[in-house]
Amino acid sequence: MPAGGSRQFVARFTLGAALLALSVAVPLVARRSEPPQQPTDRPAVQPAPLPRFRAGANLVRLDAYVSTDGQPVSDLTAGDFEVYEDDQPQRVESFAFVEARRPGPVTTTAAPTPHSTQEQRAEAQEADARVFVLFLDYWHVGIDGSSRSVAPVSAFLDKVVGPNDLVGIMTPDITPQNITLLRRGTGIDHLLGDVWTWGQRDRAITVDPREDDIKGCYPDDGDTINIAKEMIERRREQKTLHAIESMVNYLDGLREERKFVVLFSEGWVLFGRNDRLGRALSEQPPGGRDPLGVGIDGRVTTGRPQEGGARNFDWCERERLMLAYIDHSLELRQLAQRANRANVSFYPIVPRGLTPFDDSMGPLRPAGPIEDNQRLGARQNGLRELAEQTDGAWVLNTNNTAAALARMLADTNSYYLLSYYSTNAKLDGRFRRITVRVKRPGVEVRARPGYLAPTEAEARAAGATLESAGGKPALPPEVTRALGAIVPGRGHLPARIQAAGLADRVRAVVELDAATLKEPEWHAGGTLQVSIESDRGGGAEQVSVPLAAGQRSVVIEAPEDDLPPGRYVVRVEGHPAGGSLTIRASTVAVVGAANTALGPEVIAFRRGPTTGLAYEPTADPRFRRTERIRLEVPVLVAGAVTATGRVLTREAQALPLHVAVGERTDADRGARYVVADVTLAPLAQGDYVVEVQSGTATATFGFRVVP
Repeated sequence: MPAGGSRQFVARFTLGAALLALSVAVPLVARRSEPPQQPTDRPAVQPAPLPRFRAGANLVRLDAYVSTDGQPVSDLTAGDFEVYEDDQPQRVESFAFVEARRPGPVTTTAAPTPHSTQEQRAEAQEADARVFVLFLDYWHVGIDGSSRSVAPVSAFLDKVVGPNDLVGIMTPDITPQNITLLRRGTGIDHLLGDVWTWGQRDRAITVDPREDDIKGCYPDDGDTINIAKEMIERRREQKTLHAIESMVNYLDGLREERKFVVLFSEGWVLFGRNDRLGRALSEQPPGGRDPLGVGIDGRVTTGRPQEGGARNFDWCERERLMLAYIDHSLELRQLAQRANRANVSFYPIVPRGLTPFDDSMGPLRPAGPIEDNQRLGARQNGLRELAEQTDGAWVLNTNNTAAALARMLADTNSYYLLSYYSTNAKLDGRFRRITVRVKRPGVEVRARPGYLAPTEAEARAAGATLESAGGKPALPPEVTRALGAIVPGRGHLPARIQAAGLADRVRAVVELDAATLKEPEWHAGGTLQVSIESDRGGGAEQVSVPLAAGQRSVVIEAPEDDLPPGRYVVRVEGHPAGGSLTIRASTVAVVGAANTALGPEVIAFRRGPTTGLAYEPTADPRFRRTERIRLEVPVLVAGAVTATGRVLTREAQALPLHVAVGERTDADRGARYVVADVTLAPLAQGDYVVEVQSGTATATFGFRVVP
């Protein structure tokens, strides 16, 4: 490795190692005693309950920040507030004023540091413990900016973060599940001061070997001028946005109250479709010709060696075509919507301060003056939009971060926690606008602008018992659950999982999306890490399953030891052999369902023109009319079982469509299954449910017929 490359690698490794060491060192910190209770005139704020759903209505919780001339107002009552959803007045069900402990010197009276993931999540649920995440977007911050960030981070910790608060650090390379939430005084205060060279933008030597492959495939002259630069910038932007989206999804399940993300970034161009980048090249570039060499088997080959992260020209071309048709503006808008729903606010800070230009003078060719000005504006607009849409604040075009810290101080030190049951009983997943007003004149009120209503599947996953609205007959719960499990059209799922509980274990199908399978990282296959954990907590059963090159789905039965009856959360992490692009999916299965002949879940298979005569396991509920569905329902009782099957519409109306029902026994494990087979040719496009019954036991599977 060149000396410069070694230095860059060490700088980046130092930050990752520091974060890892910090998280490992936490359990070694001695527990401190609980802080003494301070006398107060206000009743202690108890953690608000989890969302409940009644009569089709959902409980909405929001934080309201009320101030006058920048100072918080703390003497309001519930009667002072008016809440509207889509201009319809809402009745405030609960009301509390939350005042965090003031920041100050770290003393022994601070709350104890959480020592485990469970303790972190428990501490994050406390109403007076705020959660902050520092996101270091190193792909879009130069080394000058990362060095400048030391001062605002130190000021942030001193002026905003209190002794009860939790702070975590994340980068595009850190998965949200690995964020360690710490209190002040555990090393986080000095971490970024010690490792200030984390900025990677405009580095002459890249830390990503794939960027060197791209530069080698597309020299910066002739027909390939600027191709490498744009591809590298698009890849970096995609990595960052995907990491932020994963972080939002993680914080969504951490707590209901607002979560604060301090985003250190110089912004994003927000690339869209570029037909010129995806055009057919006039000829293979000189850098893209595959050289003669000797493969690992000793034979002469014309391909580039696959060791050391190198990729051949075919990989470069696939990457170029994929990057040419991304739409990051749309992804940012969707990201802001998800953040709103998760009650996550962004506070972007551009650490490099005031600057007239976007591009530096190297190492890649800088843009022209007009394009450079457009790029700079796009970066700032993207950060501003993210802050505005999530009710945060931003620091742009200034070398002074005091204004942003003052805004954060006003935002986070005190707020009102309100909740109401929405008068809109539809569980349709649509965006609903929220307006909060205060009757007292001369005050400023800020709250999140809206939220995405839950779907029926999400409501049931939260433990809801839904009732029909408007006097209409309710659908059978099995039908509603099956329809809700159909993957919604919005969003891209890199992997899907379908699980069924047997008498003593879990049987699951994990399937990669077709787009995921085309990613270069998955061309050589990968590994699936599956964990099975009781929803009541406790240790998780782990199993690792290889995924061969080109293999899209796999059936997993685990664990080897018997599981006691109950509900289990099944999670899967996919790790490709060709990179670090981790994919995740999860679901729930009921093992040993009591007093029933059939298990409530099914495993699905498909057969069609692409599978020949074979049935392939699938977790994707989308099927074409040219395919057949085969369902396997676990039998949980001994002796003969008589079962019937039928196909239902969305309204639970039976269709005159034949369902062939039989039974099979697993030769290896002896497990029995009722098998239902359906031909889809007679069906039009739409959503349907296959229902299998045996006595009072019912199992359902929802699917969608697509063009």
